[in-house]
Amino acid sequence: MNVPAEGWVRSLELGRHLSLWALEGVVLFDVGACVRVLLRGVPHVGQVPGDVAGRQFVVVRHGEGLALWLLPRDESRASDAQQAIRERNARREVEEALARTEQTVSALREAEERYRLATRATHDVLWDWHFGTDRVRWDPGTGDAFGHATAVLDHQLGWWGARVHDDDRERVVDRLVEFVASTGDVWKDEYRFQRADGSWAHVLDRGVLARDDEGRPVRMIGSMMDVTERTRELASMVEEARFRERFIGILGHDLRNPLNAIMLSARAQKRRGPLECTLEQHRQHAQRIEASAARMGNMIADLLDLTRARLAGGIPLRKGPTDLGVVCQQVVDELSAAYPERAIAVDVDGKAEGEWDAERLAQVLSNLVGNALEHGTPEAPVFLRCWAKGEHQVVEVQNPGTPIPEELRERLFDPFRQGEGERAQGRRNAGLGLGLFIVKEIVQAHGGTVEVASSQKEGTTFTVKLPRPPRPKAKVRASRSRTRTA
Repeated sequence: MNVPAEGWVRSLELGRHLSLWALEGVVLFDVGACVRVLLRGVPHVGQVPGDVAGRQFVVVRHGEGLALWLLPRDESRASDAQQAIRERNARREVEEALARTEQTVSALREAEERYRLATRATHDVLWDWHFGTDRVRWDPGTGDAFGHATAVLDHQLGWWGARVHDDDRERVVDRLVEFVASTGDVWKDEYRFQRADGSWAHVLDRGVLARDDEGRPVRMIGSMMDVTERTRELASMVEEARFRERFIGILGHDLRNPLNAIMLSARAQKRRGPLECTLEQHRQHAQRIEASAARMGNMIADLLDLTRARLAGGIPLRKGPTDLGVVCQQVVDELSAAYPERAIAVDVDGKAEGEWDAERLAQVLSNLVGNALEHGTPEAPVFLRCWAKGEHQVVEVQNPGTPIPEELRERLFDPFRQGEGERAQGRRNAGLGLGLFIVKEIVQAHGGTVEVASSQKEGTTFTVKLPRPPRPKAKVRASRSRTRTA
């Protein structure tokens, strides 16, 4: 209080707490007006109640409380005092507002600097989606925005949606719409996004939703991370785990059969003794042991080839001058002895010479012709044809019979697929289901291709194409002719 006000209050025998005056039954001021002085800082001017002199008072904010000033009767002086008080409070409010503004600007500068540094440190695409304009602003950081030109760094949401993979679009867009309509704050999804060159990237997309005071969504900020390599590595790990599981299961199942045959034959020989076993029984046991051991040897050889193909980057070859026609005839002779009741037709058209691995190509033909004998119609012959076509040597193995289902055809050259198909049909197979896989690996190691076609009318045909060496020039041929004549 100023001195006049303090004397006046003391004469009323009141304390210094204005909020208690009303409780003591003394109503001198509008308490609500004094509260507004505290909240807003604008002085309150009033007439002293019951004062015959008509004096006025002014209540102003002072620290955490109020100051009461009793003004003289002079109107001009009262007006000057009010003006001085208003100016002082106005200056104080302006100074406080400037201080708050400076703090806000400083915080904004720090936030902008953090955002700029974070953008420079990431390969993610940072995006900002404004709902009012339906525009999305991209900031690729240190990345390349998936190869898209800078012209699309500011685009509509539909541009993004059109580049989500067809198989993912409905799911991703529906989840995004549901999230915006919900009360959630963070959205996340994985999908395939099309790069500028047409390839597909697996991305992890995350966004945070901003709302206004009434809870309505107004903006969404997020980042799109390229996780293609991570997805590929995870898929490879899953496939490797499945491969090992199939490998162990099939190996344990198929090796057990010939091993049991060897053990049973050996036990029979041991139980009966050399004097009790007839010559015919002894021969049968020996043949069974020999055949079972050969089956196990073939399985082990296939497993070694599988290991070389997967770990060494392909099956090793020992190339040399090879007559493929001779190889075809040798394979047919061996299989004809094993299948005396079946007919195998061989047709070698012209010369079939080249630089190939003869043993590996014999393995290819033995697998293909053996499959044709096993799966083809028993009464129908198997056809093996070999001819030159342009820069390639073509070998074709064809057999009539039930066609291979299309869903199996797509995975026919994968390891163990054949074995799975045999088990699904309740049939036993002498191998691990690696034959066609090894065929493909050997042919590809030669720089060639292998394809399969299967229909009810034409039967099943495997076609192998091998690159032929360039033909020698005429001068070389003449030189060779003179050498032979000499």
